[in-house]
Amino acid sequence: MKHPLRTALAMAAAPLVAFGYPGCGGTSTTNSPAAPGGTGTAAATDVPTVYDGVESALPSGFEEPVKKDGFTFTIGYPNPSAAVPALKAQQDAVEEEVKRLGGKLITTDANLSVQKQVTDFEQLLNQNVDAIILSSLDPNSLKPLLKKAAAKGVKVYANDVPYKAGLDQIDGFSSTILSGTDQSGFARAKYIAETKPGARYALLGISIPAPMLDYMVSTVKDWGTKFGLQYVDRIDAKSDSPEAAADAASALLARHKGLDVIFAASDSEALGAAQAVKRSNRNVLVVGNGGYAQGIRAIEKGDIAATYWTNSRALHRQLVWAAYNDLTKQHQPQPAQAVLTDGILVTKDNAGSIADPIG
Repeated sequence: MKHPLRTALAMAAAPLVAFGYPGCGGTSTTNSPAAPGGTGTAAATDVPTVYDGVESALPSGFEEPVKKDGFTFTIGYPNPSAAVPALKAQQDAVEEEVKRLGGKLITTDANLSVQKQVTDFEQLLNQNVDAIILSSLDPNSLKPLLKKAAAKGVKVYANDVPYKAGLDQIDGFSSTILSGTDQSGFARAKYIAETKPGARYALLGISIPAPMLDYMVSTVKDWGTKFGLQYVDRIDAKSDSPEAAADAASALLARHKGLDVIFAASDSEALGAAQAVKRSNRNVLVVGNGGYAQGIRAIEKGDIAATYWTNSRALHRQLVWAAYNDLTKQHQPQPAQAVLTDGILVTKDNAGSIADPIG
């Protein structure tokens, strides 16, 4: 794959880049009052130019396994929603890698329903799969079934569970691959600090109860503070769609006349925020997250300032490697947590070089 970029981020995403995680920020909220004044102080000078956050101490992925001739296995894959481009890309990568390694894949689709994913998970256990790979809408909802999986000898692998590097591993999950959410927050905040030092910014989240989504938004705030940016507000859109994001962004623009930047949780949201900015005739930069093809095209047109490309396919290919390594006793012991490190900030300068955008 040619790239100078990557797809958490997401989450993921995000986009939703990298989905999977327990309880998040709620419905439309305003967190702190607007700071007075114009564009604020100059960017902080004590923040590193190279990422050194919590994810920097983790290994960059799992070891690639050697295919064992004659070894057969079955993987269960309860997709949160195949309609979300990043999640569909994850499933496609699992299908390709399981097939390459000589296995069978059974998939389900929860259509973004936590309860449906729980039911799907139990259904897969009853079909006697050897391992389960997933992006979890709510890991807490799976706790009873994780015990059942352990009793059956079925290991479970997820991205971004726990959603943040350094948190304790959740009982029942064997290994996790982080999508580089904190690296994404660092890169996007650093870009704005360099482009518009001291900028006043707002956050555009998604009103879905998943902690990973909340972290995807809040990590930008953490890095923004370190880079000397001025946080003024946050609103969570009702869904991850341009239409819902446009409504939420319009509210942000109405509340804050001196707003310089909107950081969106996904490229879908960034597209809606860009529409709201255009309608308002305001000079407000919009920064997305995830590396959707539509988002990258919007950057090339000048509608969006930047996004962060996350390799959703690589994310879940890594989970297949982790599962296959355990099933075939390769590269043991494996790390409990690893992280993708090939994400890249996309701007107008390099948007045309992204060879593998999502969607």
